[in-house]
Amino acid sequence: MIALAQQKTITGTVIDTRHEPVIGASVLEKGTSNGTITNLDGEYSLKVSPGATLVFSYIGYKTQEIRVSANTNINVTLAEDAEQLQEVVVVGYGVQKKSSLTGSVASVSSKEIVKQLSSNVASTLQGRTPGVDILQQAGVAGADVNIIIRGAASFGATEPLYVIDGAFSNSGLSSLNPNDIESIEVLKDGAAAAIYGSRAANGVVLITTKRGKSGKPVIEIDGSYAFQTPTNIPDFLNATQWREFANNVADNSGIAHAPENDNPTYPDTNTDWAKEWIQYAPMWNLNASISGGGENSTFSTSLGYLDQTGMTIYSDYKRYNFRVNSSYKKGIFSLSENIAITHRDKTPTTAFNISLPTLPIYDSEGRFFSGGGDYYINPEDGKAQNKIAPLHYTDRYNKVTDIIGAITAQLDLWDGLKYKFSFSGNYSNSHNYTHTPEYYTKWNEDGTPDQDYGSPKNSISESRGEEFTYTIDNLLTYNKTFSGHSIDALVGTSWMREYNRNMSLATINDLGGTEITGFSSVDGKISASDSNAALLSFFARLNYDYKDRYLLSASIRRDESSKFYKDNRVGYFPSVSAGWNAHQESWFANPVVSKLKIRASYGELGANFLSPYNFDAIAYGPIPYTLGGVRYTSGRAAYLKSRELKWETAKTTDIGLELGFLNNDLTVQVDYFVKKNVDLLAQIDLNLSSGQIFEINSSREKPYVNSASVKNTGWEFLVNYRKQLTKDFSIDATLNLSTLKNEVLSLGDNVQPITSGAMSSSFSDSPSITKPGEAIGSFYGYKINGFDADGNFIFADTDNNGSVDANDKVILGNPIPDFSYGLNLTMSYKDFDLTMFFQGVQGNEIFNQKKYTYYFDYSNNCVTDVLNAWTKNNQNTNIPIMKTQNTDGGNSLPSEFYIEDGSYFRCKNLQLGYNFPKSILNKISFNKLRVYAGVQNLFTITNYSGYDPEVSSNALFSRGIDSASYPNARTFTFGFNASF
Repeated sequence: MIALAQQKTITGTVIDTRHEPVIGASVLEKGTSNGTITNLDGEYSLKVSPGATLVFSYIGYKTQEIRVSANTNINVTLAEDAEQLQEVVVVGYGVQKKSSLTGSVASVSSKEIVKQLSSNVASTLQGRTPGVDILQQAGVAGADVNIIIRGAASFGATEPLYVIDGAFSNSGLSSLNPNDIESIEVLKDGAAAAIYGSRAANGVVLITTKRGKSGKPVIEIDGSYAFQTPTNIPDFLNATQWREFANNVADNSGIAHAPENDNPTYPDTNTDWAKEWIQYAPMWNLNASISGGGENSTFSTSLGYLDQTGMTIYSDYKRYNFRVNSSYKKGIFSLSENIAITHRDKTPTTAFNISLPTLPIYDSEGRFFSGGGDYYINPEDGKAQNKIAPLHYTDRYNKVTDIIGAITAQLDLWDGLKYKFSFSGNYSNSHNYTHTPEYYTKWNEDGTPDQDYGSPKNSISESRGEEFTYTIDNLLTYNKTFSGHSIDALVGTSWMREYNRNMSLATINDLGGTEITGFSSVDGKISASDSNAALLSFFARLNYDYKDRYLLSASIRRDESSKFYKDNRVGYFPSVSAGWNAHQESWFANPVVSKLKIRASYGELGANFLSPYNFDAIAYGPIPYTLGGVRYTSGRAAYLKSRELKWETAKTTDIGLELGFLNNDLTVQVDYFVKKNVDLLAQIDLNLSSGQIFEINSSREKPYVNSASVKNTGWEFLVNYRKQLTKDFSIDATLNLSTLKNEVLSLGDNVQPITSGAMSSSFSDSPSITKPGEAIGSFYGYKINGFDADGNFIFADTDNNGSVDANDKVILGNPIPDFSYGLNLTMSYKDFDLTMFFQGVQGNEIFNQKKYTYYFDYSNNCVTDVLNAWTKNNQNTNIPIMKTQNTDGGNSLPSEFYIEDGSYFRCKNLQLGYNFPKSILNKISFNKLRVYAGVQNLFTITNYSGYDPEVSSNALFSRGIDSASYPNARTFTFGFNASF
């Protein structure tokens, strides 16, 4: 009590040498955990004991210690620390000054990430980093997002390696809470990523989460409310238009009119199925964190909750996040840990089905209604089922729980020499479940249900999966600067073990009724798999620079994987890079050019996308046969395997130029890269003499060989202008642009071109092909030379042999843009801030598969474009005559009719924020309070006729094939950020 009575309150202001307030500076009573941080005006207030010493610190500035005297007001000016102010970026197994980087590394800060509300962090990277391509599934709630760095170059996985606070993530970025992220670094070239060796062929994404700082605990709360609407819904035929159109199609096809079109049962029906599928789609996001620490320890804990209602009925997504980071340091010993738990609960959506407008949803008795074949133009097209009823009756969900974390201990051995031990792990558990009870949507005249409409069987399907990966790292680092020479050396070992277990219970029928009562007499199938693999690694890296002028870096990693046969398990992955900071030369003095850096790198990376045990054949059986009148049982190799399989290798070259102008207010970065991937795993066709029989066009049993090669080349440009123009106004503008050329160099002997992306069950061919000389997944089909006298397509005889067949198919385009770009503009005036983000692509093609559905598949409604189809009186059109599928004259063949320009320019994000001034914050005891409103996908400029030019196919060989029926989302957001 006496000690408390003697305490006195010290107040003051912390500024920098430019007399600007230092916001968030730590003010700590030395030797205690008593501390605070400065507010928006650099002010602080702290009760301390008599004779205490105050420690003032902030990243990038020299720490000051001031002993408390009789004066209760202590103002401090922090001087910049030239060494600390060097921007630091996270690299593999450490950090590095940006000025000394010789590899290609892109950084995205937390400020950029949190300004775009999204259920997946990966989507916030779109258009912000040159060379990084984002493929997302339109506006589906909780949709997965794929990242491709500098072009796809493998026929296996294309996703990069994800490392979260030193732990390898099996779930990508989908489990992350954006509010937890401090920064994201993307390692794009071989020099930057080679330290990860065989896991880095597709690049590396490093995520650093927020940690606590010494000082008084800080509580932060972030909340937002949003609602989503479709960016685009095509115009569909109404009931009157449909009946007239359908009768014209029937006349063109020489068949009778559908009975329901001439004599409708429900003549007043005009169902707008698009409107029926769309629902009000709110999204709530709430995050809370507390962080702080004392002289020797820090902590940070956060909770997050996201609740997203899907734009289509019966779909939603929820995510729950918990994270804790802490650190402790005493003398030469330090300890840190981080752990995050995420649970995702998704009710998946189905296709955005647009049924016939003449079909009611409910019958006269209020039951779900199915119309039968009388509603279809051609009864052979099937039965007009009610497409909402299955969603209403079916119970389905997808639940995933992820746990990821690491614990790290470090000893400072001697003058820059440190030893670090780390144990990290990632556990993932998934559960997919679907239960469809017995239900009906059509009844016979006697009142009994029609077994062909609805679900006459009560059935379930269920699958569970577990994945656990742990890694043990031992690192020895040495960092020393002497006489202008700086050395940063690293040697280490890594041991990784992964376990996978999956089980599925599928197609369990005849359970009876609507309830699940037991499985003793059901007809079903149970399957299970269990596998594990290991990776042992040794690696080393040396970074050297002289007076921050001449830079040199080299690394090597040796990986040994259990996924290969013992003779091919070891792979070596080296890299070397160099740079020159010309502006650090004594003779360099230019009033305009403030920075000139040249760098170059070469590196080799690896990939092993095989599943475990791929080098040994697996027997399949039993297979009965009769020989000499005797019945025998035998087997055969289910999959032919090769013990010659080895690593895929990515050989990357990067040349970069970095320029700064006007004291680095304006910076320019240019990169040219070549990435050649060799020994790619491809599946080959075998002769019948092999004894192996496979289904036509099936790759299930074809063996893998290292035979293919792919090359990606491109340019990347990044321009940034950042300036405090006046006391009240500042601007930060970033423009990035990247080009990419993708080419398959070889598939290897006996490897046929890879086709993919069959448009529907009625299509006899695939619109995509992968073959030498072309890009992966190029579009492949027939050229069109107008219409014949009956309004059918005339396909070009490109080989001039007098007939049209599959040999006349040609390359029609490819899904890879000529260039991609993004523009991010942030302006601040006094307490207001405005952020505008634009993004787009140019020069890519889209194969509009949905065009077939909405033009020629008459089990669905059609778009109003079909009213401009070819007729005797309307021949000035590009749409052929409308006929049923069996008489359509080739509409179901892939052709240039389905090829469209996929270029677009989009306002991806617009946000206006307001920071409450100090006069108000003091009254409510807040450090910060910001409110904002924003909109995502405000507008899009494009010539594409589909739902959205950001097509949703994530499959490598069918990229750019728009087979989805789900629009993108325009999201309006209102939120706040507060700390106290």
